[in-house]
Amino acid sequence: MTTPGSSDRTILDGLRRAQDALHGGDADTASRVVDELLDRYGREAVSAARREQSHDQLGAELVLLETLGPTALHGDD
Repeated sequence: MTTPGSSDRTILDGLRRAQDALHGGDADTASRVVDELLDRYGREAVSAARREQSHDQLGAELVLLETLGPTALHGDD
């Protein structure tokens, strides 16, 4: 049985593996991983998980900006 969000986590983990493979020069593996995700979960679920992750990342960056100022995002010392 899957819990709410567990599919999203599995999708995001798969997308991360695909990105790592692509950055490592293994386009075939990256393509295979993405194809498997699309076959298993469907394009809408994969897109929704990615949008959710982007939204969460933006929220975290906003908290850093509000807390530490613009240098937190740009790394200025």
